[in-house]
Amino acid sequence: MDSIIENDEVGRVKETILKNFENVKIDHTIKLGEGWMNRAYLINHKFVFRFPKEKDGAIDTEKEIKALPNLKKHISLNIPQFIYCGKQDNGYPFVGYEILPGVPMNEQLFHSLSSGTKDEIAYQIAEFMDQISSFCVEQAKDLNIQESNFHQDYFEIFHEVKEKVFTKIGQEMQTYISFRFKTYLENKDYFRYSPKLLHADLSLEHLLFDQKRQKLTGVIDFGDIRIGDPDYEYLYLFEECGEVFTKKVMAMRGDENVQHKLRKLSFFLLADNVVLLLEGIKRNSSEMVEEAIKIIQYEMKKPLA
Repeated sequence: MDSIIENDEVGRVKETILKNFENVKIDHTIKLGEGWMNRAYLINHKFVFRFPKEKDGAIDTEKEIKALPNLKKHISLNIPQFIYCGKQDNGYPFVGYEILPGVPMNEQLFHSLSSGTKDEIAYQIAEFMDQISSFCVEQAKDLNIQESNFHQDYFEIFHEVKEKVFTKIGQEMQTYISFRFKTYLENKDYFRYSPKLLHADLSLEHLLFDQKRQKLTGVIDFGDIRIGDPDYEYLYLFEECGEVFTKKVMAMRGDENVQHKLRKLSFFLLADNVVLLLEGIKRNSSEMVEEAIKIIQYEMKKPLA
C-alpha cells in the first residue's frame, strides 16, 4: 500500500513539473523528505524540487524567490539559485534548483567532529551571519521581507498560549511559562537592538557539509528570512551545538554582553518549544505535544542564568 501511495505521489510531482515546463525530461525521482510545510524531491540526481503543502509554506517560498537572487551577491557559501519557478494546481508556487554540494549536517555528525573542524565551522557561520546581517534593511523591505516586532510577536504568542494551551497542562508548567514570558517581555534591554536581516532558521540540517574537506559548503532553506533581533540568529546553534560553540561564534563576530544574549536565547528556546506545543494542539498531533512537553519539562529543571 505504501509503495502505491508513494508511486502516486511521485506521479503527481512529475505531472506538475511537466505542466509548467514541457521541455524538462524526468528520468529519475526520489523523495528527499517532508516537513510541516514542504515536500522535497530529487529529480534526475541533479535538481531539488520543493513543493509547499499549505499557505504559510507558499508565502515562505515566494519570499525566497524574490530574496535569494539579491542575497547571492553578498554570501560566500552556496545558496539555492532557483532555475525553475512554477505553480501547482492549488495555486501554490514550487521551485527547483541544482543540488548544492555537501550533505545536511546533523547533531551526531557535528559532535563527532574534531575541535579544529568545529573552529573552522564556527568561523564560516560567523562569516555567514555577518554577511546576511550586513544586507541593507531597506532593500530587504523593498523585497517584501517583513520586519518582526519581537515584543508584539511574543506578547501575542503568550496570549494565545494562555488561551489554548494552559487548559491542557498542569499548574506548575503554566507558572513556569508565565514567568519566562513575563521576564522577557518586561525587560526593556532585550528590545534595544538594531534590526538586521536574519536567515532565522539556522539549524544544523540547513548547513551543508563536505565530509572530505571538513568544511561547510552551503546554506539552504531561507523560507523564514525576516528582519528582526540579530540575537535570534543564534537560537538553533545554541540549541543543537551548545553554549560553548555559540559563544565561540559570538567571539569571532566580536559580540559583547554575551551573558545577556545567552539569557535571551534561553527564552527564545523555551518559547520555540511552547510554540511547538501550541502547534501540536492546533494540529491535534499527540507526537508534537508530547515532544514539546518533554523538552519544556527538561527546561524547567535547569537553573536560570
